[in-house]
Order: sequence, then structure tokens, then C-alpha cells
Amino acid sequence: MTNTIPFEANHSGAQACFTLSLPDTATHGSDRLAQDVQELLLSSVHTRFPSLGCEATTGISSYQGDGVCARTASDVEHGFFAIEVIDLRSRDRWDAFIVRLPDGTHRTGWTRHCAGEVTEPSEWLEAVAHFKLGEEVQPQIQPSFLSLVAVFCSDTQIAVASSDLPERQAMAAEIDDLKQITALQAMQLHAMRVRLANAPASVEQEQVKTVYTGYDQVGAWAAENADRIIILPRAISACKNAQYDNPELLFQALELLATTYREVRTSTLPREQLIQRATELGLSIGGSVDPARATEDYFFRWGRRRRFLDQHLGRGNSRDPRHCLRVYFTWDQDTQMVICGSMPIHLPNSMT
Repeated sequence: MTNTIPFEANHSGAQACFTLSLPDTATHGSDRLAQDVQELLLSSVHTRFPSLGCEATTGISSYQGDGVCARTASDVEHGFFAIEVIDLRSRDRWDAFIVRLPDGTHRTGWTRHCAGEVTEPSEWLEAVAHFKLGEEVQPQIQPSFLSLVAVFCSDTQIAVASSDLPERQAMAAEIDDLKQITALQAMQLHAMRVRLANAPASVEQEQVKTVYTGYDQVGAWAAENADRIIILPRAISACKNAQYDNPELLFQALELLATTYREVRTSTLPREQLIQRATELGLSIGGSVDPARATEDYFFRWGRRRRFLDQHLGRGNSRDPRHCLRVYFTWDQDTQMVICGSMPIHLPNSMT
């Protein structure tokens, strides 16, 4: 039974506290219970709010995302973890916790204030579902997030940390601006190369076109073609450990995006020719995944905005990275170019 408490007009609140223990099938001791609950809670919160980026960090931390903010207090080594989440869009605030008492038993619970019907937070429920939830208890002082943090700080030497989200966002925006300037400079350099190539030259001055056949050349290919396609550094980095057994096809896929796909998007070529060329290469092309099922790997920041890799090229359905190719990308209307954000492996989603 939960205790309803006043909040403000058109709001209601409730709270509950329970004993918590390991299931009978557990293979390890209860000393890891707080750590397990922390990992499960953070994972559930990340699935619901992928922009938050909460981490399992000892101490007190704060995070901000798209319309949501959170605070955590953690010392799982001593059996303590608490989290507070505020969804500004739905006017919902809840907190959840797990604490280990001096006798070695554990308590877990939640407090919630919202505009609608008050129920236990689904993220907390998903986390404790992996354990044995015991009888409800009535503590003398309800362990809300603030009261738990007060006790936590009084009993431990704690380092306070912050996600520094505004600073990191400003830095990311500056990096994006520099990337776009670099792309423009690369475009100018490419135009100069074209003019030089068309100018009369002796045999000794003729340039030999580079043949790209290895994953260690992806960075060089991206730099040379920066006027036609944008490849994010994280995609280039991922290729360093690539296992796909046909690297030449990756370069052909990128060339398809830099030329045919771009011409289709700028209405200079019919889509039928894109499908035909992709089929000739043995590639499928289409949407990537529903954003609701996408993990954080599908998102990136570009031009001060959060972008989604909504398209992909691929071959093969095997989960073996040696036999499955995926190139995830999106179209950028401002630069009139494809932005490639991940390759060559298959990205997971909430269903995989």
C-alpha cells in the first residue's frame, strides 16, 4: 500500500519501500545487489531517455538531455544507489533507491509526483523484477532522493561531479562547424585538382589515381572525397577493427552514396538508377530502424542539432561481422551531402 502525499495543484504523489533480496537461483552473494540494481536501473533509464547519458559513476552526478534531467548518488561498494529523474515535458518527477542496512539486508523503493495517475516508475520496476521483492515496510523517514543524499554526504567523503553538458555541447557544436569548414575547403581543393587534371601535362606530371582496397585507407578516402560525402570520425575509427571480408565493396558503397544517391537527392537522377546500381553491387538500401527502437549509436550531433542515422546500405543478414556489411547514413540538406555515421558492422537496437 502506498502513501499518497500532496504535491501541487493538478499533481499527485505516492511512495513505497520494500525489502529486496536475491532470487533463490542466484549464484553470487548479496554484496553485489546494489551494483546489479544500479546497472539495471541505468540501463532502463538509458533506453527510455537515450539523450541523458547517465553513467555508473561513484559520487553525486547530474545529467541533462532533451527535455529531461537526472541526478544520481552512488556508492555501490557500500550498498547504496539513488537516482532522481525529472521529465519536463510530461511534468513527471520520480526517484528510486537501494540501500544496504547495517544488518546486511536491503531496502528499495520509489517516490513519484506527476500530473496523471501515480504508479511505480517502470524503470524501477524493470530493475527489481530480476530479484525477490519482499514485503512493504514503513520507514520512520521516507528515503527520498534528497534525504538519502543528505545521509550519504554526512557519512562518506564524496566527490561531486557534473556532466558539464552545456560545455560539451558547445564544444561539439564548434567541432561540427570546423568539420563543415574543412568540408568546404576540401571541396575547393577538389575543384582545383580537377582544373589541374584538365590542364596540359607531361607524362611525368600525370597523376596516378589511388586504388582503395583496405580498411586502413578509409580515412584517406574520406579526406579525398570530403567535397562529396561526409564521413564522421567515429565511422572511420570503427573501420580500423573491421572484419568484413570484402573491403572493396565498402568503398563501392561509399562511392554510390557520394555520386548516385546524392544525384537522386538533388533531383538530377531518377531513383530507379539508384536501385539499379545498388542491385548490381548486391546491396540493399532503405530505412535503418524505428527511432523508438534505436540505441544511442544511431544518433550524433551535427550543426548544433541531434541527428539520426535513418538510412542504411547493406549486404547479408548474418550477425557474423565477416559476412555482414552495413553503412548507416543520413542526408544533410544544408551541405547537400550524405553524412555517414557508422560502418561496416550491424548496429544493435532495442530488439537485438
